[in-house]
Amino acid sequence: MFSLTKAAKSCLFVIIAIMPFIGFSQQEPQFTQYMFNRLSYNPAYAGSNGAMCLTGFYRNQWMGLKLTDINNGNPSTPTTLNFSFDLPIRILHGGLGATIVSDKIGYWDQTFVKLDYAYRFELPTGNLAIGIETQFFSSAIDFGKLVGSDQINELDQIIPSNDPVLRDASQQNDFLFDLGLGVYYQIPGKFYAGLSSTKLLETKSEKLKWQDKRHYFILAGYEWTIPAYPSFRVLPSAILKTELSTFQLDASALLEYNYMFWGGVNFRIQDAVSVLGGLTLGGFKLGMAYDIPTGRVSGKSFGSFELFVRYCFKVENQPKPPTSYRNTRMN
Repeated sequence: MFSLTKAAKSCLFVIIAIMPFIGFSQQEPQFTQYMFNRLSYNPAYAGSNGAMCLTGFYRNQWMGLKLTDINNGNPSTPTTLNFSFDLPIRILHGGLGATIVSDKIGYWDQTFVKLDYAYRFELPTGNLAIGIETQFFSSAIDFGKLVGSDQINELDQIIPSNDPVLRDASQQNDFLFDLGLGVYYQIPGKFYAGLSSTKLLETKSEKLKWQDKRHYFILAGYEWTIPAYPSFRVLPSAILKTELSTFQLDASALLEYNYMFWGGVNFRIQDAVSVLGGLTLGGFKLGMAYDIPTGRVSGKSFGSFELFVRYCFKVENQPKPPTSYRNTRMN
């Protein structure tokens, strides 16, 4: 039998707490209100709303979770900022989009810039789009604040590491490039579904001792107006995220009233149950979500909070004035 020292327990807890994010989710930031943030998952969505839309997201993951390390530091719980815009471009037969994401967890910081183009085909019952995405990543990790398992002795003292990465510990930065691809089909006002993949090149960083992992997303949603109560719509949706070794499934159901107010729930397998709500005012859409953890951090965190705001407006093409005039007095 053996027992863990206090320092080792703290270090182990931090590793366990952030492992799901390092292993999967943190390569692609997680959003409970994914149904309002489809561009982040599928480049073929760009321009599908028929208007120019600007969207901002803020997410604070695992609020109140105490993460302490043996350096007496305070590594933060995951925090994500997401800003995107997209618009239809008739001359390009599709749409353009861009997304900027700032993602932070502990001593790891990432900034994403994604540029999207979608080519759209009109079909008898809806439209189908194929999208491509260029992805730029600026990543940084402070190795100087990491402690290896071989650095903790029985007296909770930190000793030099034999790990070559930690022996020359410092903050490292790197810039990566990758690609994404997606297909998106929709019947406006009724149904949508998309299949996409990010990190197609699986770019590797020697500085950070880290490599992109290819991710796949399946996203679908339906809009159903209740016949007996036409002011109400039921909006079920789901998203499956996987890198072919693990997966994460979100399933949601929203009830919307008069195209103005909505509320509902989301269930994320082995992770959280969420409550969602929001309203539409003019061209603005505001939404909030609160996650109640059911996984390994349950009881250690009082949940996660997410806020988003969107503003959309139509881009009308004014008719060109005539370049010549017919004289009505001439035969």
